[in-house]
Amino acid sequence: MVLKKGRRTSTPRLAIWAVAMFLLGLGLGTLFTSQGCRKKGQLPEAEERAPAKPAAKGAAKLPRSAQPLEAPQGPAAPKVLPPAEPHAVAKAAPQTPALPRIALVIDDLGYAVPELVTRLCAQPIAFSVAVLPFQEYTRTSAELAHERGKEVLLHLPMEPVGYPGPGKDPGPQAIFYDLPEAEIRARVRKALFDIPFRKGVNNHMGSRITPDRLRMTWILEEIRARHCFFVDSRTEKDSVAFAVAQALAIPTIERKVFLDDDKRFPEIQKQWDRALALAQKDGQALIIGHIYPETVEALEKLIPTAHGKVTFVFAGDLVK
Repeated sequence: MVLKKGRRTSTPRLAIWAVAMFLLGLGLGTLFTSQGCRKKGQLPEAEERAPAKPAAKGAAKLPRSAQPLEAPQGPAAPKVLPPAEPHAVAKAAPQTPALPRIALVIDDLGYAVPELVTRLCAQPIAFSVAVLPFQEYTRTSAELAHERGKEVLLHLPMEPVGYPGPGKDPGPQAIFYDLPEAEIRARVRKALFDIPFRKGVNNHMGSRITPDRLRMTWILEEIRARHCFFVDSRTEKDSVAFAVAQALAIPTIERKVFLDDDKRFPEIQKQWDRALALAQKDGQALIIGHIYPETVEALEKLIPTAHGKVTFVFAGDLVK
């Protein structure tokens, strides 16, 4: 009896315990299943990223520049094709040949009155003036010419053949044949110093000096030391001045035409035309005239007739 009674009391307890265990297992299974479904298909880093909050109702729109670009509406823009290559290469336009060059040098400024120098320098072309040192109007003439855009040269006085005969005086502090080397060099330096704005040198007279290679070497070495060019006036057919200057690597050139050995206008015009013809033939020419009233007047007539035929340049533009 005792055993049967004990079995009756334990059976309900077991049934209650079984139901409780069943319900507990069912709840746990449901919990695990819902978590697994929520995680299914997410990337690993999605758990670390905070989900974006939905935009608040009525929030301001992004500016147009910050909005995503949309595909353009309407027909597509036409493609730009590179220009087609020409079938033939265009020929370059023919160039006008350069005009022959004339360098005009007017000698003997220094003793001429400033009014005549001013009249000469009124010519609207490039030309050079050669100024004698130690004369009454030496500095004034050089300054007038420089102010009017002309090139200034030292007109270096040298002993001529026939000195001291009439018309053979080269002027004060000239280079004489019998002077010692030191004195010749000193006189060249003094003459260079006496001419303001000088760029080059040409000889005044000098038919006794220019054929002498030794003396011309002394003279030209002093000229080279002052960075001047040299124009051989060729007052003597046997001059070696041009050749010595070349040997010393001094920029140099020779005179081709004397303009006014005869001061009459027809003769000056003849020499002018000869100079233009030489320039046409050789491409350039250097001509020398003098500060005579007749020469200045002739140039006022002749220079305009050369327009379009030659280009006027300074002597320094033609030296080589």
